Amino acid sequence: MIRLTIKDVLNAIGGHLIHGDKNANVNGASTDSRTINHGELFFALKGPRFDGHKFIDDVFKKGAACAVVSSEVRGQEPRAKNHAPQFAIIQVLDTLKALGDLAGFWRGMHPVPLIAVGGSCGKTTTKEMIAAILKTSRNIIKTEGNLNNLIGLPLTIFRLNNIHKAAVLELGISEKGEMKKLAQICKPDVAVLTNISEAHTATLGSIKGVVSAKSELFQSMDTHGTAIINIDDPQLRNMAENIKMKKITFSLQSKADVMLKELSALSLIKRSYDQPSASEHGIAATFLVMGKEIPVRLKYTGMHNLYNAASAIAATLPIGATKEEIIEGLYSAEPMHGRMEIVILENGVTVIDDTYNANPLSMEASLKTLADMKGRKIAVLGDMLELGDIAKASHKDIGRLVNGMAIDMLFTIGDFSNDFMSGARDAGMAASRIYKAADKNSLVEILSSIIKQGDNILVKGSRGMKMEEVVEKLISNIKCQSSNVKFGA
Repeated sequence: MIRLTIKDVLNAIGGHLIHGDKNANVNGASTDSRTINHGELFFALKGPRFDGHKFIDDVFKKGAACAVVSSEVRGQEPRAKNHAPQFAIIQVLDTLKALGDLAGFWRGMHPVPLIAVGGSCGKTTTKEMIAAILKTSRNIIKTEGNLNNLIGLPLTIFRLNNIHKAAVLELGISEKGEMKKLAQICKPDVAVLTNISEAHTATLGSIKGVVSAKSELFQSMDTHGTAIINIDDPQLRNMAENIKMKKITFSLQSKADVMLKELSALSLIKRSYDQPSASEHGIAATFLVMGKEIPVRLKYTGMHNLYNAASAIAATLPIGATKEEIIEGLYSAEPMHGRMEIVILENGVTVIDDTYNANPLSMEASLKTLADMKGRKIAVLGDMLELGDIAKASHKDIGRLVNGMAIDMLFTIGDFSNDFMSGARDAGMAASRIYKAADKNSLVEILSSIIKQGDNILVKGSRGMKMEEVVEKLISNIKCQSSNVKFGA
């Protein structure tokens, strides 16, 4: 939690003090007038659907020490004098930039090793694995939830204090220039790009636009930093050729600093909906790390999570992680809700809940995991959003993959359902194995009528599709069924 004077804040963000005492203290920072605490600094952010300037009166009544505003706040200065003589108001050109500037200032006061994680998919899992390795021997902070943007990143950095020995921060972008701003705020010592794929092409324009936007992470780093490179990704492999800083490479297919030597497939992590502490199984593998063998076990499914593990190992090497810390940390890392979470329903049906988000690369990885499972395989797919001009073609490609991976049935929902379906049909999938749902209730109703013991169901779609509602409704529907009901033929 930040502890600064108003004078410190002014030095960090500039601006004009239009009311208050420069020597007053602030103890914390917030962008939410509903949860602000006494003595905190309030940033009045403004967006398409909100304006923090409307709540200046509320925050100083709650005891806030200062508000940072982007325009003259008429009527607030005299009210501040009448109700809170020590309440300060700082005017700046851009409150969002000021938030980032103060976070950068606070980061500079805490020069702990900082690992930044970006990429098209796998960021959160990689961040969690890195954090699990590091916290075996030191106090750290990490990005919580989805606080990975120009608002969330500063709020995470403000949590830094003198007890922390490292930080692991996730960087999420959707527009050009965002990555550069994020990197300038957090000033990473180690940077990871997990992979590059056609995500956010609606705003980034094309795969070239995605590459350009992501590459800002490395370009914004000090030459003394370390770049973690996935050499199995052709875009990152090409990008690495122009990186002048130290590089640590990882691969599951080729020779690299961190490379896969051996894989032992174990049973999936299966988590009963009512018994979250079910058996711990997953993937066992041996990595060659700078020529030395490190055997690891993961509580994760899917080959793509071996990439996340490899990148986590590589990212922690510059911080001094030992073999023992890597082994212990990776085994302790737990899959997060909605990210390849395996749930066993009461009728013996296995659901892969991968509903947190989706793009073409992550969709392919999830389908591969489904294809490797024993029993009938059912894919329930919602739209992949923010793909722009390539959206229709990308959904058709996924439909083709569904048939190519020998998935038994395909259920679709959303505006791009027809594209999923046409891709599957073009690849030879019979129409009798393809279903289009009008809404989630009818989707769950059809699913419940045909599923049977031993089935495996993947549920996936972009965040905006809220596909977790399908999982919740399916679980609720099955729990309401009589125990003697037979599912499917």
